[in-house]
Amino acid sequence: MRTIIILILYVILTIISIPAWLIEFIIRAINPMAAAKVAQVIVKGVFNLVMFVSGCKKTIIGVENIPTDTPVMYAANHRSFYDIILAYATVPNQTAFISKIEIKKMPCVAQWMYFLNCQFMDRGDVKQNLQIILNSIGLIKAGYSVYIAPEGTRNATDTLLEFKEGSMKIATKGKCPIVPVCFHGTEEIFENRLPWIHSGKIRIEYGKPIYPDTLDKETKKHLGSYVREIVQGMYDEGK
Repeated sequence: MRTIIILILYVILTIISIPAWLIEFIIRAINPMAAAKVAQVIVKGVFNLVMFVSGCKKTIIGVENIPTDTPVMYAANHRSFYDIILAYATVPNQTAFISKIEIKKMPCVAQWMYFLNCQFMDRGDVKQNLQIILNSIGLIKAGYSVYIAPEGTRNATDTLLEFKEGSMKIATKGKCPIVPVCFHGTEEIFENRLPWIHSGKIRIEYGKPIYPDTLDKETKKHLGSYVREIVQGMYDEGK
């Protein structure tokens, strides 16, 4: 039943979104940041509604750890599609997500992601991946935070995949702190129950920010591994 309700909600929101997109295009032409802020308020509201309908009992930890005076790069483990829903409902700053390019084909979702300055990464195209990293650095410098899952794909095991070192350049070149993010239980809402959505407990935890410029040379050289160890520790402790 929850799955059917979500599908109906998706269709309704797609129809309602059409006039909203026209307004967003006008605002974006005048003030891109203002358009992104309006879009994020709308997306947050919709995602909170989706979690409510899905029966998600969410726990949010460590929001106070997120710096509010500077853009940040969020580096998270990735267990489920519901990671993005929970993250966007809780991030306190203007944030652009890096997503797989397949999401760009989803009606309604892709258009709102465009207004949020999200980037679509083709994991099989190295040159395109580099451009996405450069775009993300530009977003950081323009005042947007950037959210990335450095594992590069969903992984619902207890051991995180390696964090791709190239993703860390967003923080080092953008000169911003890294906020480690850890998800628990999100895969139990959908992926582990295919094709139906089930209620359950989900949790997001924001760790203390990491400032790359304060790290020693060797740690900075393997920054992805360093951040991964922190997120893995958050996962093990929270499990």
